[in-house]
Amino acid sequence: MYNLDTIIEESLAKSYTKIAHIHRREYRYERAELFYTMALKIYKSLPKEYILKYQLDMLNIYNHLSVVCEAGDKFEETREAYLGALGIYRNLLINGEDKYRDELAMVLYNLASLYFENRRQNQAGEVYLLALEILLSLYQEEPDKYRDTLAQTFHNLAQIYTSQHEYTDALSAYREALKYTIVLAEEDRLRYASNLATIFKNLASFYRQRGVEESAQYFHRKVIDVYTELVDYDEYSYGLKLASSIVDGVIYYNHHTITLYHAEGVINSIYEDDVRGDRLLEKIYYLRKDSRPIRI
Repeated sequence: MYNLDTIIEESLAKSYTKIAHIHRREYRYERAELFYTMALKIYKSLPKEYILKYQLDMLNIYNHLSVVCEAGDKFEETREAYLGALGIYRNLLINGEDKYRDELAMVLYNLASLYFENRRQNQAGEVYLLALEILLSLYQEEPDKYRDTLAQTFHNLAQIYTSQHEYTDALSAYREALKYTIVLAEEDRLRYASNLATIFKNLASFYRQRGVEESAQYFHRKVIDVYTELVDYDEYSYGLKLASSIVDGVIYYNHHTITLYHAEGVINSIYEDDVRGDRLLEKIYYLRKDSRPIRI
């Protein structure tokens, strides 16, 4: 049975949540975080039966809190918000609420990505694998909806495995990332071709470090092909990446220095008085001066 104190506490928690929503919509993230946290503190202090009643309200707060804390570059606070949400999602799934599988998978993916971006590779890998188990199941039901997330998950896992010297697993993950990303790039070239180039670049580096020269050369040429195509659509966004890839060809893949004239032409035509272009031109100058591939 409700008592007066409980009714007041519930009402106060809802009011704090509404105030937090207002601050969030106005991008006042510090204030939003404060009021979301105050609302959560009240909900957590309620008797267990009331916490169960308001678990969806708490879930809503955790999800919004993760957004405002991540926007404020607060790692620990964002992590705690994700973990709080995960606890509720798992409880909902245990109680037969299968409709929350999608949200659970995305929170796991976001938490893994948070670890990944903060160089916590072991934790990121563990959580990506948890997300992957659900995402692959969801993909069977709605391929188009989950292809992008799967592509990024496998790509990040490939980088994690490489850093852990688990090269067989890394190569397998790269292949899976390519499988999904190629389809995405075929459907929306402008949006996903640069993702494809990034995977090719990482694969070229992967094979070069393993001493597999032919495969490294192959994937590096694919990088240049993609950026050459993208420059026709948006030269400012992709010209520097093309020029940088050409320079990498000389430094890492024994390409002839004559190719540097192409990179120099791209820089001079698009990036005049741009510090990024100036740095790359300086690299080109030293490569020509030395007349052989060097590492800078």
